Amino acid sequence: MTTIDATGAALPAAPGTGTPAPSAFAHAPYDADYGEVPRRHLRDYVRVFHKYRWLAAACFALVFGASLLVTMLSPRLYTAATRLQMSRQSPIQLRLDGNVLDLEQNERNVNGASSFLATQVAMLESRDLAERVIRTRRLAENEAFLHPGPERGGLLAVGGQLLTILRPRGVAGAPLAAADEDAGGVDVDAELLDRYLRWLSVRDVRGTDLVEVRFTTPSPALSAILAAAHTQAYLEANEEARLGTDATARHFLDQQLRASALQLESAQTALRAFSTAHPNVAVNQEQKVVGQKIGELSSLLTKAEGARVTLQSRFDFLTRPDAAPLAYFLDKPGIQKLHATLLDLQATRTGLDNRLGPNHEAMVELHRQETLVSRQLDAEVQQEVHAVRAKFDAAVARERGLRDKLTDLEASAVQLRDLGARYDLLQSDVESAGALHASLLKQQMETAASSALAPTNLRVVERAEVPARASSPRVAMNLVFGGLAGLLLAGAATFLCEYFDDSVKSSEEMEDLLQLPALATIPNFALARRSPVTRALDGGGGERALPAPANASPALVVVHEPLSPVAEAFRALRTAVLFSTPAAPPKMLLVTSAGANEGKTVSSLNLAATLAEAGSRVLLIDVDLRKPSCHRQLGITNTAGVSSFLAGQIELAAIVHALDAPRLDFIPAGPTPPNPAELVGSQRMRTMLEELRGRYDFVVLDSPPVLPVTDAVVLAREVDGVVQVVKGYDTPRELIRRARDQLALANAHLLGAVINNVDLGWGDLYFYNRYYGYYRAPQAVEAA
Repeated sequence: MTTIDATGAALPAAPGTGTPAPSAFAHAPYDADYGEVPRRHLRDYVRVFHKYRWLAAACFALVFGASLLVTMLSPRLYTAATRLQMSRQSPIQLRLDGNVLDLEQNERNVNGASSFLATQVAMLESRDLAERVIRTRRLAENEAFLHPGPERGGLLAVGGQLLTILRPRGVAGAPLAAADEDAGGVDVDAELLDRYLRWLSVRDVRGTDLVEVRFTTPSPALSAILAAAHTQAYLEANEEARLGTDATARHFLDQQLRASALQLESAQTALRAFSTAHPNVAVNQEQKVVGQKIGELSSLLTKAEGARVTLQSRFDFLTRPDAAPLAYFLDKPGIQKLHATLLDLQATRTGLDNRLGPNHEAMVELHRQETLVSRQLDAEVQQEVHAVRAKFDAAVARERGLRDKLTDLEASAVQLRDLGARYDLLQSDVESAGALHASLLKQQMETAASSALAPTNLRVVERAEVPARASSPRVAMNLVFGGLAGLLLAGAATFLCEYFDDSVKSSEEMEDLLQLPALATIPNFALARRSPVTRALDGGGGERALPAPANASPALVVVHEPLSPVAEAFRALRTAVLFSTPAAPPKMLLVTSAGANEGKTVSSLNLAATLAEAGSRVLLIDVDLRKPSCHRQLGITNTAGVSSFLAGQIELAAIVHALDAPRLDFIPAGPTPPNPAELVGSQRMRTMLEELRGRYDFVVLDSPPVLPVTDAVVLAREVDGVVQVVKGYDTPRELIRRARDQLALANAHLLGAVINNVDLGWGDLYFYNRYYGYYRAPQAVEAA
């Protein structure tokens, strides 16, 4: 016996059965272990956007529409600008170092050009300058200023008051008129002043000495005129400040000159009075002579003191009792000669004393001569001692005289010093007063010359021009930013929904999560019926849906819509199940899910129908004894069923219903028992399954969900394979994995998963387009 698979190819029957033999490419069962989730690719992000395309489109349309609406409803504003060149000093300068109006170079370089420009910008933005413009131009009474508009007139009077170098280009000329100086006391409304400042914008052009004065108003002419008027008011304020500074400087110098003249005259009078009281005009020179004399006397006194000390030490030495004056004066020629004669006589007397005796005439004469020479020598020594004493007394007297003279000169020097100090003080006062008066006189002349030059450091380099186009709103920029913001919001909303959506979103993701193959992907019935494939089949003269019984459910798409994409998806499920094991196709299949309402009953019905469609003997059993639903889809009463047989109330043959469409047998669940788990896990249940295994080619069991109750886990041990149904975009990932883990812990043979209730773009955006092309081609050939 051969059967036909989902693609129409013949499948060889397994030996001893009427079912197709497994293919060499059948999927081996996956172990229930965790795997690493792979990184996302670009196509995954494209699928996310495709999934939430309507949300993204709504967010983009909302933001872009809002930006477009705001842009269209925003009032048109026009900007005009005047550019000024501002330098710290005028290009024309008088090199007058003493000019009081000129700043020192160090002071000019303290803060730098940026500080100077920042100061000027702050002055241009000041409320006082704005009030000056409003008051002098009488803008508070001008309707064009109070209620501006693109075509508002009434500004010619204001424009006519502007300088020629500032009158905006594009403004009609008018007779020149001076600004109203009599409006100085008029108060300006604070609200009007605030609005003026909101229109004003001042900025310095980076890297230059230029400052730009900009006005943005609803009227192009008003913007240009206000820019010119504000600039002119600033120039006038600077000129007034310069003139005020010149006047202040001149007044200050006049006062200082008068004061310095009086001070000079008073100093000269005091000096003349002192000179009259002390007629000696060379006081200072005399003071210098006395100083020289004191120095000379001091030098002489020092020398006299030295001589006196020397003589005093000599005299003290000679007058000591134990002194030997002769030895001190041996350097004297006379004393030296006498001393030598005395020594000769003594030597001669000593030599003759032994031979002649003391009484010899010669000896007596020698003794007399020796005595005479000794007396003369003593007299000479005493005379030299007296000479030393006389010199010592003279040195003492000379020192005393020099000291007395020095004391007198010092007293005179003190008196002359006091007079000289007073004279020098008066002379210094006269010189200082004269120098100050001369400096102030020079500064007065230089300041007058600088003021007459009237230099300015401001220059208008570009006057305002009446704008031809609005500066705000910027339509292109607003739309670009609106589009970008819309894209950002759309992306954020899309990925935010994706982040909080914990359901399975693709077949690859489900396979990575469960480490099980995706047996089939079942599209949503309503979406599939509206697909191009279904419309083509209905209008192309193909095979029509079979008429369904009145009490049959439309969930049996394999029977009632055999050529629909949903029916083909269930046939693909059948093929995957048949090739899921290498030895032989699993005969007894358990279809379950993690939770309720995931489509397991519909999957069980259509899987059994596709197996029966291939010519196999198929039995569908509803083992959900708690909330059975298969009988309602097939139009069978549930008065007796599995629960009745397990309770021993009825025989097995009595609860088997043979169906015509689809061609299979069905056993309903029966009335809900009080102990479903005990009945499902009973020996009678296992006996029933073994008996039915021998009667049919395939037995499909529609079981309760895994997580709420344990019935499916108990039955999973008794079947050849388990198919887990997952509702795409709905069932949380954690619940899917927990259900897989419970089945794996029970050693269930997990064949794979069926992803149910997905849209037509699931997994492959072009899958159904290709399918549609596959079906359109034969129709086109037949039509030809």
